[in-house]
Amino acid sequence: MNKRLSLTLTLLLLTTILEACGSSGTTTSDPAPSAGAASTKAPAKAAEPVTITFMHFKSDVTDGIQKIVDQFEKQNPTIKVEVQPVKYDDYYTLLKTKMASGDVIDIFTLNAGSQTKLFADGGYLMDISDQPFMKNFEPNVIKEQATDGKNYLMPVNSSPIAVFYNKKIFKDLNLEIPKTYDALMAAAKKIKDSGKTPFALGWKDAWTLKMWEERDFPSNTGLVANQPDFFSKIEKGTAKFADNPAVKTTIEHVKQLYDYGNKDQLGVDYNGAVDLFAKGDAAMMYMGTWPLADLEKKNPDLYNNNLGYFPYPFSNDEAKNKLEFNPDASLAIGSKSTHKEAALKFLAYMGSKEGGDAWVTNTKLLSYVKGTNTNIAPAINDLKPYIDAGKIYNSQIYVANTSIDWSTQFSQNLQKFIFNKMTPDEIVKDMDAWVEKNHK
Repeated sequence: MNKRLSLTLTLLLLTTILEACGSSGTTTSDPAPSAGAASTKAPAKAAEPVTITFMHFKSDVTDGIQKIVDQFEKQNPTIKVEVQPVKYDDYYTLLKTKMASGDVIDIFTLNAGSQTKLFADGGYLMDISDQPFMKNFEPNVIKEQATDGKNYLMPVNSSPIAVFYNKKIFKDLNLEIPKTYDALMAAAKKIKDSGKTPFALGWKDAWTLKMWEERDFPSNTGLVANQPDFFSKIEKGTAKFADNPAVKTTIEHVKQLYDYGNKDQLGVDYNGAVDLFAKGDAAMMYMGTWPLADLEKKNPDLYNNNLGYFPYPFSNDEAKNKLEFNPDASLAIGSKSTHKEAALKFLAYMGSKEGGDAWVTNTKLLSYVKGTNTNIAPAINDLKPYIDAGKIYNSQIYVANTSIDWSTQFSQNLQKFIFNKMTPDEIVKDMDAWVEKNHK
């Protein structure tokens, strides 16, 4: 797994020459009429203008995505793209409601894994396995995003999930980059003792807590507790939370993060956490690369000179604490779309080097298209040594095929624990009861 991921990321981070991709078929043209002969061919009919809908969960980079859409529309004047950004916490509920009610969406974002399988099993996705633009991506990426042997997704962006830090604060306090979890907490204590806030947390937006939980828990499950098949067993009802020591590890970790976080963590949303970090009020922020555009806008000096990025050390075994690197948004076409040709043109643009570079430039996120620009921010250079050495992993492989939504229940219980409304033992008991009730 690490070898394949290393190859994929090397291709992402090294600028290469993108081979031109076209249709595998041949094209024939009518012979030109002989001199003086009257042409009997009817004049070509102008393409009818169409409007396609594009619903996405990247609402944090709405302006950047709109700029990309504007570029596409300029090149395709007969196609209008109606963009519908939705906050991630509300996205899948709204998408499922629209699908169930027959509200046709032409293009929409999906996460690879359980969500894609759910919509594929329901017959809502178009198979794009054989589309020419799929050749613009590293084959391992395409293979990893397949569902039951078919590709319903075109990968758009990838993202490290790591810890942003304020280099000035670290330098002033003589702090080194922590390589273990205990070292991370020791640094947090020193920051708090200095009068600064260690972590910017925006847990009012539930996805921010779940993003951390869905990586800390699988990482400690698969790599520390040595139970890589735990979540597939949960799916079948053959595993128990009581038998997984990583459960209590994550419970302990969430309380420590809370104690070292800003005030009112469950009342501050994602944007509020980004603001705290941008102002220098917090020293660290666990996040993907998506806040970069806001950080550059809100504090150019921090962005250009004092912004660092290091892998989240989820365990006390330094050898296990590699860089988390995950697929983020991918694009799908609705099987009920009546404008599939226009939708395919949009995916072809997004899957081209031009579209990939536009994605990088306008969203400050990495593109999966081969050969695209990777210079999204100075802080990303901090991760290069880990990538070059192959010290990368993807915790989501442990949960990719799990359709049972253990995470929401676990997240709710973690919040109760924070407010002393549940004990660790009660959480374990509740999770096992919940799985017994809900597993297939």
